[in-house]
Amino acid sequence: MTGVIRQLQAERYKAKRRHSWAVVTALCLFLLLWSAFNFRNADSRELAQGYSTLFYQLPLFNTILLPLGLSVIASRLCDWEIKGNTLKLLCTLQRKGAFYDCKLLIGLGYLFVIALAETVSIAGIGILFRFTQTLEIHMLFLHFLQVFAAGTAIYLLQQTLSLLCENQLAPLGVGLAGSFIGLFSLYFPTQVSRLILWSYFCQFTPLAMDWDRASREISFYPTAFPLGLFLGFLAVIIGMYALGKFLFLRKEI
Repeated sequence: MTGVIRQLQAERYKAKRRHSWAVVTALCLFLLLWSAFNFRNADSRELAQGYSTLFYQLPLFNTILLPLGLSVIASRLCDWEIKGNTLKLLCTLQRKGAFYDCKLLIGLGYLFVIALAETVSIAGIGILFRFTQTLEIHMLFLHFLQVFAAGTAIYLLQQTLSLLCENQLAPLGVGLAGSFIGLFSLYFPTQVSRLILWSYFCQFTPLAMDWDRASREISFYPTAFPLGLFLGFLAVIIGMYALGKFLFLRKEI
């Protein structure tokens, strides 16, 4: 246990010099600026469904920005060893599996902060713009859950690619492509979009939208949380972790 703690402390020390917090801060600030712009001229009807609007639109925001943001964080955390060609030295001092796990825990720590900051911001934005809609606490929990779960799957993919690729442009390219693929997958049939990893920021949204063509007004209504789909997705995450670690252990260093 002491050895694991020391390894985590070493990874935290290395992460401080990679400026990953700048990426986290930029994502959170962009969220606040986007929300301020979106509600700057909100009327009474929009304020009456302000929280529903955020719960429905933020998954789309995450689909566009988080894949690229997480790819940057994974690349920044991993390129120290890749560029410095120090993997062979490090793996004589610690097990390769422990190295993979420590990198993962540090990266998921950043993701946890992003998901928590976004969730707390929903309540803060409601207070700032004086939403008249009642905030349902369980919706905050579900939002955090979907951001962290979908982000974990994306980060696992990006970390594995960053550790396997000598050139970090390839993982960053996957992150950028994932943003576009996840966005366009929302226009595909449901059974097709569920096959696309980057679409899962939106797959667990417990809200649906109805647009009245005549009045040109948008309304939201709750839907049942897809528990079976979520449990299946957790199984996929476990499989991705096992496969990613297996591939890294087999990598020649």
